[in-house]
Amino acid sequence: MAVTAHLDRPVPPGPAELTVGEMRGGRTVSCHVTLTDAGSALVRLARDTGATTLSAPGIEPSPVDPATLPPLEIPVDFVPFSQHLDIRPINSARPFAGGDSPEFDVWIRLLTDLDFTAQERAAVLLDALPPGLFATLTTPVAIPTVEFTAHFMPESVTADHSPSQWYRLRHGTVWATDTLCVDETELFDAAGRLAARARQLRRILS
Repeated sequence: MAVTAHLDRPVPPGPAELTVGEMRGGRTVSCHVTLTDAGSALVRLARDTGATTLSAPGIEPSPVDPATLPPLEIPVDFVPFSQHLDIRPINSARPFAGGDSPEFDVWIRLLTDLDFTAQERAAVLLDALPPGLFATLTTPVAIPTVEFTAHFMPESVTADHSPSQWYRLRHGTVWATDTLCVDETELFDAAGRLAARARQLRRILS
């Protein structure tokens, strides 16, 4: 399944009003969804009942319980959604730490006990971390997303096979200019299988 969203302006907090347009059928089902006064998304679902071939490499499962690692504390007043996340960094990148690499590598899970499918959970976690450039900065800069594209593995591959809700999230800025940057994200489940990938185009406001 693939989702591409175009954001024209900041999404206001609170309940979201979505308008779903005409659905187009066939082997690739698609529909256009509009978020009132903020943006739009094109959702595509490619139907395939055949076996899944994994060419993308996986990762090794964590040798330790991620819960034993020190948590990443993100101020709730700065990022309200952080209250729903448990983030345990693997590398040394931290927001506004002035590091050399614009890439975060973390274990992450949702604290909110919601009845999500594996793909719904992946959609939330793909956009859970700040822009990769934040790891190289020392002061906050507005870097909003203007385009977001995500591809999800088939549900038969990403369905939960264990009680662990931990995911490995690699997220970083792959290129940047003075006014634009692109972030790429890989999400792996606790067994090391690729669950989803995303790419974001962001505007740097300074």
